[in-house]
Amino acid sequence: MAGVALGVLAALLGTVEVPVINSLHLVLAAGWTWAALAFCVGFACRSRVRSAVVAPAALAVGVVAYYVTKLVQGEYREWVNLDDPSQGTHIYWAGFLSKTLFWGVAAVVLGLLLGLAGNLGRSAGLRGLGFRVLIPLIAIAETSMRLNAEASSQGAVASTTWSVTRLVAVAAIVVLAGQEVRARSNRALRPTGR
Repeated sequence: MAGVALGVLAALLGTVEVPVINSLHLVLAAGWTWAALAFCVGFACRSRVRSAVVAPAALAVGVVAYYVTKLVQGEYREWVNLDDPSQGTHIYWAGFLSKTLFWGVAAVVLGLLLGLAGNLGRSAGLRGLGFRVLIPLIAIAETSMRLNAEASSQGAVASTTWSVTRLVAVAAIVVLAGQEVRARSNRALRPTGR
């Protein structure tokens, strides 16, 4: 269900020209958000096997929902004859199917890895922390790349969205690390069962 919601919303919000909605679209369409979906699904599952199955399924369903929504919006329509528009349009199936297939396969592969990472993030200690900071690190890397490569052509809303996202990701790492330090000190203070 979360995959369908992410796919549909990411596609629908891209057509709205309101700055706040555009910002939301940029966040929902970002790679780190899709990675976070698979990670969170894996984190929610108790078993690694279930994480390895449900996370890629959620991403794959999201990819299909995204491209079907784009298809319904008319993104894959072409004019049959540009000289005579009255002849109508047809659907460019090759483009639709190739993108859906490519990103669907990527969703399965990356969803498997991210779902397992989410499941491993349930572990206490530094091992679990290493997995829990994965999504904020991906967000920092992606937003930094976008700020360097795309910000000048995308405008102020995109630059602000990516800058705020990067700050929130850094704050999330600090909070997660702080929680681990506190948990370690609490474990150290607990009396042993002697």
